[in-house]
Amino acid sequence: MRHFQFSEDEYNKLSIVTGVPAIHLQKLDALGLLVNEVAVKLVFEYEYRLQQKKTKVLPKLIIQAIANKYGLPVAKVRKYLFARERPVFYCSKCRKEISKLENKRNDGLCDQCVIDGITL
Repeated sequence: MRHFQFSEDEYNKLSIVTGVPAIHLQKLDALGLLVNEVAVKLVFEYEYRLQQKKTKVLPKLIIQAIANKYGLPVAKVRKYLFARERPVFYCSKCRKEISKLENKRNDGLCDQCVIDGITL
């Protein structure tokens, strides 16, 4: 995704969600230290929940309104709001990132650590 350009309003919403003063968020964003995708997700979730409480309209209409406000496709807004992040697994011995299947198959070890543990 392209870098989302926050306005004063979005910084204020992000400040409410995170508890970090808006001026600090602006400085972090200017330095490139603000994780843009996470910040956008937090702003969208805040607006979605706020509208759910304020109005009794269908969720798809709230999503459409958010998409219209930010000039994004509805699918992208829906992805930000509802997409679940996949868990990341690490080998319990060498701390290398492993797949879910490898984690389950080897009881938390990577294939290389299992191979190293086999005595012939």
